[in-house]
Amino acid sequence: MSRFLKLMSILAIVALIAVPAFAEVQNVKVSGDIDSKMINRSNYDLNNNVIGAQDRDTWFMSTTRVQVDADLTDNVSTCVRLLNERDWNNDSTATQNASGNTEIVLDLSYLKLKEMFYAPLTLTIGRQNIRLGNGLVIGDPDTNDAAISNAITAKDLSAKKSFDAVRATLDYNPLTVDLLFAKVDAGVIGTGRNNDDTNVYGINAGYKFNQYNAEAEAYIITKHTKQQITPLESDTLNVYGVRGSLEPISKLVVNGELAMQNGDYRAVGVSIDRSAYAFDLGASYAIDYKWSPKVALNYIYRSGQKQGAVDTDNDTAGAGKYKAWDTACEDQTHGIIANQIFDGNNDGVDSNGSTINVMASAVPVQDLTVAVDYYNFMLAQKWETANYLGALPARTLNGDGYDVRSSKDLGQEVDLSLGYDYTEDVKLGLTAGYFLPGRAFLKTNNDPATTVMADVKVSF
Repeated sequence: MSRFLKLMSILAIVALIAVPAFAEVQNVKVSGDIDSKMINRSNYDLNNNVIGAQDRDTWFMSTTRVQVDADLTDNVSTCVRLLNERDWNNDSTATQNASGNTEIVLDLSYLKLKEMFYAPLTLTIGRQNIRLGNGLVIGDPDTNDAAISNAITAKDLSAKKSFDAVRATLDYNPLTVDLLFAKVDAGVIGTGRNNDDTNVYGINAGYKFNQYNAEAEAYIITKHTKQQITPLESDTLNVYGVRGSLEPISKLVVNGELAMQNGDYRAVGVSIDRSAYAFDLGASYAIDYKWSPKVALNYIYRSGQKQGAVDTDNDTAGAGKYKAWDTACEDQTHGIIANQIFDGNNDGVDSNGSTINVMASAVPVQDLTVAVDYYNFMLAQKWETANYLGALPARTLNGDGYDVRSSKDLGQEVDLSLGYDYTEDVKLGLTAGYFLPGRAFLKTNNDPATTVMADVKVSF
């Protein structure tokens, strides 16, 4: 009996100690999603006469996320989300060690403090998603067509977009001001001498008007990298931009964004000033009809580097300034095929590109959405058609070589997508894309590229 009483006493003490640790938790929410995809990609090297890794392949991948949100004391909350991205049946020991295919990574982990010291101030500390405006400058730390992890083949489909950051939000409704600091790359830590970090600083101010559903925002963003190459100087990117949208008449929405870049461009043997710009113009109209049709027209421009000047492909130095738009931490997709192929600075589309996009969508039957996008891609500036060794005209795009000529005609793409709400929790999707190369490519690289993707996503 005495042992029983002693055990009960110990359990009572443990309970008394544990109660304060959990008593302040007011609400806990567990959520997540599982997204499984079948992906077929064909001829991404634009040459169907050469059998290689880019010619044709079909594989499956899954994205799994589990998120826990907890409200603690008043105005204090936390969020933790775990993420796994993997290609199916690619879990061999060698693959796991090389790519972390079955690794569960920390996607979100932040603390949010509302009304901290000052009623309008909210402070968010830790790994968090940050997306400013339409994602032209800030949205994904490694851009939306890349992935830090090597766990998946389709890196442009990675769901990991979080920043290790501190974000202060001042809410003066209808004015909101965001101050942010993000550590994009910590470089080498602990040696005491390698100051090779990549940091992002910024301020974004947004205002919502009482008329026409109008909104406007302005931002200043700086991305700073301490280079460990000769000369040992910093690569600095400053971005100044404005964005706005309004609904002048019912269901017609017009929008625009303009951004300028300056700073210091550094590469091997290159140290020159930056001078680049980008703008987006668009309009969409929702037609009052039972199928809920919607049409949109967009023009996207990103400045580029002229032929013979500094080019990230050949690292040769030229006179003047570096005028290619730096993709920084963008999170935009203009064509599901082109987004993957033309993924770098001065490579067209997201940098050195002039794009016209026409979109139409409708809901012909309940729960089914049909959408089609047409893109016409032009280079803002013609590519350098001979590499620095004077060999055959070639350009490296997404790690692959392409034979090119002096032309601005980059190509055209059509994307078709179907989305079906099977239940409130389950969504089915089918997407197909067709890219036709333009005159910028020689005959060795002028075959069409295609993709087909089917997915099922459940949210809980």
